[in-house]
Amino acid sequence: MIRRLRTDPDRTHERNSSMNNPIRLDDNGLLLCPVCDWNATHMEIVRVAARREDRDFNEITVNAITGQIATHGEVSAPTGPKEHEGRRQRIALTGYCEEGNHSFAIVFTQHKGGTYVETVAPIAHEVVGDPS
Repeated sequence: MIRRLRTDPDRTHERNSSMNNPIRLDDNGLLLCPVCDWNATHMEIVRVAARREDRDFNEITVNAITGQIATHGEVSAPTGPKEHEGRRQRIALTGYCEEGNHSFAIVFTQHKGGTYVETVAPIAHEVVGDPS
């Protein structure tokens, strides 16, 4: 069953997509789209920007459905607005929602002894398919 958390019945209201929206779940623990709060979301591609402190990144992409992996890629993992690249590694779970086909990423950024968790939408990254 698909449920919406927000109360706007005509679905015309959407959150400001430039904001760092928090990770939100419905009452059943389903991930909600950070743009429209729809709970039919898909997470398929994981992007990792691996590195030791302040060194060059090794961009790694994994398709969680097919198992295809690409390393040393040209496309960097999405960044959050708070710490951007950070000083160490970054992990981004990318996805989309069925309602508005909004693309988004949940980004974990290691920076100065802390891990920032940010939700970014929209993103310019592919969110389905095998990495090249």
